Amino acid sequence: MGIYLHDQMQWGNWQAFASARWDRVETTTTAADRSTGTQDDTGRSGRLALSHDWSNGVMVYGSVSTSFAPNIGFVYDDPADDSTQRAARPTQSTQREIGLKYAPEGTNLLLSAAVFDIDQRDGTVLDVSTGENRQRQLDLNSRGFELEAQANWDNGWGVIASYAHQRVRIEKGAAGTVGNELSGVPNDTLSLWGKHDIQSGPAAGLGLAAGLRYVGESHGDDANAITNDDRVFVDLGVSYQPAGLPGVEMQVNIKNLFDQQKQTCTAGYCYRDEGRTWTASLSRRF
Repeated sequence: MGIYLHDQMQWGNWQAFASARWDRVETTTTAADRSTGTQDDTGRSGRLALSHDWSNGVMVYGSVSTSFAPNIGFVYDDPADDSTQRAARPTQSTQREIGLKYAPEGTNLLLSAAVFDIDQRDGTVLDVSTGENRQRQLDLNSRGFELEAQANWDNGWGVIASYAHQRVRIEKGAAGTVGNELSGVPNDTLSLWGKHDIQSGPAAGLGLAAGLRYVGESHGDDANAITNDDRVFVDLGVSYQPAGLPGVEMQVNIKNLFDQQKQTCTAGYCYRDEGRTWTASLSRRF
């Protein structure tokens, strides 16, 4: 059950957004020994945002928002203790963000940049340090920035490029991990995606796309004793819109074209990257 209120206001080139929400969630959990428990979680969340448009394609904004998300199941505060468990508390977060967007007049170009700082209380993670996969709850902080550029030209070419840098640190957790970086979270990610839609000739309606994804190094455990290697993935896409069937599109995507499967560790457990994946779709827009 929830109650939600919001309002959006504008004064000249200024815009403001305010929202507030109250939630109540009742959850019944069952443990491995068949014992059950019921918990009743309530929480408040909201958002305040302010932006200014300079009417020359530049807009700046700032926002503060909070979130509330109930968690299902039991957690262990001490990984080595088999007997002390409790129902998971809701995860609550506070995000602060400032950013800038620039869309030059007369172009199909959009540039954006943002800086963020997120505090997360009782974030739910999995821990296998004792040999069993168990839920734990940590207090985390994520700080970083994001850059993105999107461009589309009249000749059918388009490109999207993005880069993000962040550090997710453990503010409250197991002994010896406080101040360390959360395992399995890369500091740097970068992607580049280009597409060309053929507009004339026998191949009109055909679209060809290719992209690169870079995933930087990360730590393999919360003690930060091991490091995961960085990796680069290549993706491809082909689409076709038949001229005689308006609204119909056929598409094939290939993710991880070269089937790269490096090992990645997180919370002491290691797995391989998802291999080459093919997907095909047929859609119709009315």
